[in-house]
Amino acid sequence: MYFLANMELNKKLTHVYHMFMVGFFLSIAFLSLISLTIDHNILKESYGQMLHGHNLPSSIVGDRELFLNFNNPKIDSAAGKAVINFALVDNKTGNNISHVTYIVSIYNEEKNMFTANLHGHNGEIKLEFHNKAIEGYNINANYDSLSASYVSDFGSPIKIDGSVFSNPGKYRVVTEITGIDFDNTFLPEPLKYEYNIEVK
Repeated sequence: MYFLANMELNKKLTHVYHMFMVGFFLSIAFLSLISLTIDHNILKESYGQMLHGHNLPSSIVGDRELFLNFNNPKIDSAAGKAVINFALVDNKTGNNISHVTYIVSIYNEEKNMFTANLHGHNGEIKLEFHNKAIEGYNINANYDSLSASYVSDFGSPIKIDGSVFSNPGKYRVVTEITGIDFDNTFLPEPLKYEYNIEVK
């Protein structure tokens, strides 16, 4: 009788132990899943920031690490104006690289909507697109023959009239940097950056 009671107690204890272990492993699995979800969201947010409104991967030029810092434009195809700003920045100092020459192209699907050579004396470019029903586009800015590019008047935006962002959809901005430091100093190989813009 004592032996049978012990066997019954052992069975109950074994059952409790198994239930405990199952609960323990389920808890670990649940916590691991939460951790992976949080890590994924952090990575997703970081990646999204990198591609949509913050810094793209850096480039090395000589002993400098440079990156393109740009705004995250909120563009409405029905609005009268759209603004895109970006600058080439020295990662070590946080300062803009001066006298940067850019080739900026904007594509809707595979159709080229805009391409221009632009120059920022202080490294920064401010583009202001005015939605107008005209064929092509007109660039309203001074043309600098030394850098062979359009430049803004005293830091004001370079204004573009046309229908560049007149249709909603995904747009791709391709920015090539062909020169830095001086108006007429060109890089042996351009720095190229690409990022997407969602137009509502």
